[in-house]
Amino acid sequence: MMTAGRIAIVLSGLLWIACSDSSVNEPRAADERLDENRIGEIVSKQILPLIGSFSDPEPDKSVGILVGVTYNGNRYYYNYGQVGLQSRDSVLTKDIVFFIGSNTKVFTGTLLALVDSATRNRVTPATPVASLLPTNVKINQPHGEILLWHLATHSAGYPDGVCPQPPVFGNYPFTSMTHFLTDFRPPYEPGKHWVYSNQGFALLGVLLSQAYTTAGTSSDWEASYWNWPTLVSKIPEQLGMPSTQVDYTTVSARAAEGYAYSDDDGSPAYTAVDPPDWGLKSAGLPAGAISSTLEDMLTFLEASISPPEGALGAAMAETQRVYPGSEGLSMGFGWQLSNGYLDKNGGLGGYQSYLAFDPDSKIGVFLFGNTSGGTAGGALTQTGRRLLGALRDRPANPSNFPSPSTIPQCPS
Repeated sequence: MMTAGRIAIVLSGLLWIACSDSSVNEPRAADERLDENRIGEIVSKQILPLIGSFSDPEPDKSVGILVGVTYNGNRYYYNYGQVGLQSRDSVLTKDIVFFIGSNTKVFTGTLLALVDSATRNRVTPATPVASLLPTNVKINQPHGEILLWHLATHSAGYPDGVCPQPPVFGNYPFTSMTHFLTDFRPPYEPGKHWVYSNQGFALLGVLLSQAYTTAGTSSDWEASYWNWPTLVSKIPEQLGMPSTQVDYTTVSARAAEGYAYSDDDGSPAYTAVDPPDWGLKSAGLPAGAISSTLEDMLTFLEASISPPEGALGAAMAETQRVYPGSEGLSMGFGWQLSNGYLDKNGGLGGYQSYLAFDPDSKIGVFLFGNTSGGTAGGALTQTGRRLLGALRDRPANPSNFPSPSTIPQCPS
């Protein structure tokens, strides 16, 4: 475990770098309202109040925050507070590796949108979940058949999970998935209500792994269900995101150090935490196991704003639309939909992130905070929305989700 004294990169106030990249979108003439200096001013105004200090820890602040902005194909990188690495190396702000947590779900949702063109099992988002399960795994569906798109829109009636708790998603055995499916009974009809579910996305990812690699099903959770890490890696490979991966051991020297806020007996503190430790055969990985960089996430945002030609671009566009039958859920596949923009947030122990873009304004933002605990995650998400709103000159309102009267819980 690292300590606060081993920070490799320390920046007080802000360091920001602006650069253009025409490999994804050809830069266009910027309007007069947003030039390089104005973008920097807007970002600083929103982010500086969120920076905490080791001498005076606060629950809603982060030790350090990285920000990436793309506007009309031009990229801007910012580094606030103290952002240290697990190693003693020094790297550019845009190349620091961090864990994006539940922003991973947008990648898993993209795999669902690709199923029509890429799977060996001929499945669609409307394929029943039960048809892809191993033959020895039973599923309870008292209020109607659960389809793949229900998992991708948090509307299957599944709990947050993963169940049982613990273990954490990075060490979630397939036997636990079996027990969950056998024991849990959704409390309402699928597709009608929204309840955030790591459990649902974990199941979606392993079922897509089976669908992409093998025709038919198997008697148990065999190797074809374990391939999500390899499968999802095809997305960053095609988009040109070389520092985006599930197995981060090859880039661990560039991994940001994370911190946890605590307040024991009136003694608030930021404490360094170990990076995530997960097995590549965990059934929970599709819910939140990807790591990336500002450079790569801006590539992903630019491809989301202007999807490339081909099957992947078509799938990325599909994730941003309301799937037929899901009207009223405020969801695409992984993306949360609101007033003219799409967003997603994520968190792991020591790490928080926020991803958003407005396709019409061609503005995208990515925020990474190296602190969890307290209210740091919620503060980062709210600030990310305010930042996007200020950049596009229109408030970015939170999504309005139709919540049920009964919230699903892990079976006892």
